Amino acid sequence: MATAVERRQPGRDPYARFKPWTLPDGILYGPFATRRKGMSLGVNLLPPSEKVCSFNCVYCQCGWTPGKPPPAEELRRRCPDLPTVRETLDREFPRLRQAGRAPDSIVLSGNGEPTLYPDFPEAVEVLLAARDRHLPGIPITLLTDGTELGRPEIRAAALRVDHPTVKLDAGDEQSLRRVDIPLVPFSVGTLLGWLREMPPVVLQACFVRGVVDNATPAAVEAWVAAALSVRPRRVEVYSLDRVPPARGLEKVSAEDLERIAEVDSLRRATRVQKCRET
Repeated sequence: MATAVERRQPGRDPYARFKPWTLPDGILYGPFATRRKGMSLGVNLLPPSEKVCSFNCVYCQCGWTPGKPPPAEELRRRCPDLPTVRETLDREFPRLRQAGRAPDSIVLSGNGEPTLYPDFPEAVEVLLAARDRHLPGIPITLLTDGTELGRPEIRAAALRVDHPTVKLDAGDEQSLRRVDIPLVPFSVGTLLGWLREMPPVVLQACFVRGVVDNATPAAVEAWVAAALSVRPRRVEVYSLDRVPPARGLEKVSAEDLERIAEVDSLRRATRVQKCRET
């Protein structure tokens, strides 16, 4: 539960070696170097400089989630509307190309959970059309915690991008609730059921140790079984790279990530990508 994890206190910072992160204050941010996607351009559909998410992950670079997601109509008032999104993309995409700063990838993520955007399916179509007009061939990745995939229109929109990528940090309920701290009704079993109704997607897992540990042999065994049950297109495993909100977390070593990635049943069934620091 959230109360079991200490917040970091002012003073000596054990995470000084990690990268800081500032919540985007607009629709686009970057391009910036990433561990998986090269120079990546972020797209934020959520309110500027404010985190809105259905999870409260202990490792999240965006910090703690202030509360449950607001109702759709309230969120609609706080998010950029579709005409503003379209105008921004049509203005900024050509500027990036003309300045020689065209990204290697476009990532739809932002200040929390992008699928909470009230007009998410329509926004995906706006993004795809702008990409095709101004940055043709640049792949688009969606990063989602999967909490909205029970809605058919969200599943369909997620599958429209090149790389729909779903968070799966745990294969058992206890680990999921300690690492991801869902703020909405959610379970591993529910997510896996939704994913089995979809074509294969990319799964992404962040492993941490310390006050919360989802890298124990038992937790990894449960995670591998859960991942294999949905026949993923690819699996990405990584650990801390930016400053986490929870105090007492430790980075999983590259060697341990290699061991997770090389679990025989997982290695034979799908491609596993170990995400290193930039």
